[in-house]
Amino acid sequence: MKELDLRLRHLKKSYTREVLKDVNLRVDNSSYVCIVGKSGSGKSTMLNILGLVEGYDAGQYYFNGTLIKNYVDYSRLRLENIGFIFQSYNLIPTLSCRENIMLPTLYNRHNKVQDFDELVQMLDLGPLLSQRVTTLSGGEKQRVAIARALILDPCLILADEPTGNLDPVNREIIFRLLKSEHKKGRGIILITHDADTAAQAETKLTLYDGALWREVSA
Repeated sequence: MKELDLRLRHLKKSYTREVLKDVNLRVDNSSYVCIVGKSGSGKSTMLNILGLVEGYDAGQYYFNGTLIKNYVDYSRLRLENIGFIFQSYNLIPTLSCRENIMLPTLYNRHNKVQDFDELVQMLDLGPLLSQRVTTLSGGEKQRVAIARALILDPCLILADEPTGNLDPVNREIIFRLLKSEHKKGRGIILITHDADTAAQAETKLTLYDGALWREVSA
C-alpha cells in the first residue's frame, strides 16, 4: 500500500460568502474519518478540494509531500492515489460492469492494478460483469463503483454519501467493505448525513462555522 500523508492547514474558501474559514485536518493510512454537517456547511466543497478537483483561497494543502496549488492540473496525482465513491455512482450507462471497473486503467498504466478476479470475487460481481449498469440495482451499482474506485489500488478513498440510496442489506455490505479496505491500509474520508454510516468511522468530525470540530464522547 502506498504511503498517505494528507494535511490541511488553516484552509479557507469563499464564494459569495466564506464557506471554509479555518479547516485543519491530517489523514494517513490509519485514518477512517467521517465528516458530518448541515446542508450548506461546505462538506461538498471540502471533498472537492481534498479530491484535487477544486482550488482554495488561503492556507495550505499538502498531499503526500506535494503542496497543492491553484490552477495546476493534479489529475495524475489524483488518479494514482485517490478512489472516489459517490452516492449517485457516476457509472457510464453505455458500458458494461467490466468496462466501468476497468476504465481508470485506460488513463493510468503506471499504478499497480488490483487483481481483477480477486476484486470481483470480493464484491460478488462475477454474474454481472457483462451486463450494462442500467440493468443493475442500487446496491449492485454501488459495488461496481467501489470496484472501479479500488482497481488502481489507491491509498485514499473519498466517499460522498456512499450508502445514501441503499437498502439496509446493501448498506451493511458497504460498511463491511469499507472496514475491510481500511484494514488493508487505505485512509478513508467519508461524508454523510446518516448516523449509522457515520458510526462506522473511527473519528467523527463536524464541519461547523467553516471549521472542523472533533466529536468528544461523554
